[in-house]
Amino acid sequence: MKNKIDRNFFLLIIAIIIGISLITYELFNESFEQLTLESSRSVATVNGESISEEQFLKYAINLGANLDSGEDIDILELLLERMIEEELLVQRGIELSLHKNDIEVRKSIIQQVIAFIIQVEDSQPDEEELINYFQKNINKYAPTELIHINSIFVESKNEDSVLLGSEYDFKSQKDLFDKIYNQLTFKKFSEVKNEFNQPQIVELPNKTINMKDCRLYLNNKVCNEVILLENQEISQPIFYQNGYFIFKMIEKKQANIDDSFFEQVRDNVLFDYLNQKDDQKLKDYIQYLKNNADIKKYSLSDK
Repeated sequence: MKNKIDRNFFLLIIAIIIGISLITYELFNESFEQLTLESSRSVATVNGESISEEQFLKYAINLGANLDSGEDIDILELLLERMIEEELLVQRGIELSLHKNDIEVRKSIIQQVIAFIIQVEDSQPDEEELINYFQKNINKYAPTELIHINSIFVESKNEDSVLLGSEYDFKSQKDLFDKIYNQLTFKKFSEVKNEFNQPQIVELPNKTINMKDCRLYLNNKVCNEVILLENQEISQPIFYQNGYFIFKMIEKKQANIDDSFFEQVRDNVLFDYLNQKDDQKLKDYIQYLKNNADIKKYSLSDK
């Protein structure tokens, strides 16, 4: 009987020890998990993937949450729940290999990676860097030539026709053109203009302009033909919109570039400089990825 009591007492002690051990384990495990969560500053894990506090804060702010005003805890819980759902969708997308098989998904990922690369070390150049860039690329900004032109405009007879601007349209004006050029052999350009010039959509200024201004009044094609004229030279008829221009190059000269010109184009120079830096940054990063990747290319002719 005594042995039976001893045996029951012994089992009770063992049970108490096991119980205390289990309670201790549960408490320790819970504390350890809480400590791990706090040390990693995670707000949730989804299939082993952590959602950090930083990610959550950025996500909440991006959605317009005002964390400084003490957002209602229910709203924050809803935001976290949405973030968890999105993480599940992202994980499912990876399982379905959408990042490999879906062109739009790949394009979106690539765009985000490029944006990330460009944002890293995003800094403004100092004045000396910007001026050096301007001087190396000055032809891109400086008006290389200034022009002063005069013109006679002849309206097309086929303005409302599909023949407008065609060879037939040009030939239909030939008699008038011949008459104008004949007059120009013995009269001043201004006198002939007074006699033959017709109303036009574009009224060119009677002053010196640069090529940029020329393109504001006309188009690239016309301005590129005008700039080929020498001083005092008269052009052949050049079609534009609803008729033909006959130009006279009164004067063509090189533009003078002084210190104030840089300030006029400074914003354009800065924009181009930053674009070039971003392009170079991307090229360097891609080269870095290539240098550290295991890439094998196979002959396309064997496919």
